[in-house]
Amino acid sequence: MAIAAAARMAMNPGVLSKIGKFLSPAFTNEAGKVTARSIAERLGPDVFFGGMAAMQTPGDAFDKGAAFVGSALGGSMGGAVASATGAKFGFGPNMITEFGGGYAGDMLGMMASDTASRLKDKAVGGEGLTGWERMNAEQQKAFEEQIRNDILTSYGLTTQGSREQYYGLDQGLGIGVV
Repeated sequence: MAIAAAARMAMNPGVLSKIGKFLSPAFTNEAGKVTARSIAERLGPDVFFGGMAAMQTPGDAFDKGAAFVGSALGGSMGGAVASATGAKFGFGPNMITEFGGGYAGDMLGMMASDTASRLKDKAVGGEGLTGWERMNAEQQKAFEEQIRNDILTSYGLTTQGSREQYYGLDQGLGIGVV
């Protein structure tokens, strides 16, 4: 109910107009005009790094899409808000406001995309992990198995690559390791 009310308020033409007026200084070119090129120059790097985040994120298409949207939208809107706020205080859009706001927005976007990935994983019966957390758990399990096999081999209870490691080691010795 509260989300629907917030969405209705955000889609109000008056609210959208105020948001547009507030953000317009962040998207102006050297001549003080908002053009397609000035918007592309402002958003292009954030979209590029959103694509990089998506390519590097492990998991399915949802995880990759969430990483893209979180990074691209978070970075671009964070930079735009910081630049527009700077313009309101008289120091205009510059690299410091763009970088600082973009970085902060990217971090917020990453937290939001991780939350979306966790919710999706939980909804499909998982533990509620991101792609990175799932990959970490798999690698941790493989590492534990490697250590276990190394210890058993070092005590002569099995040899690397032998079949005993697949069917258990209780050979009347009372070990019972599976």
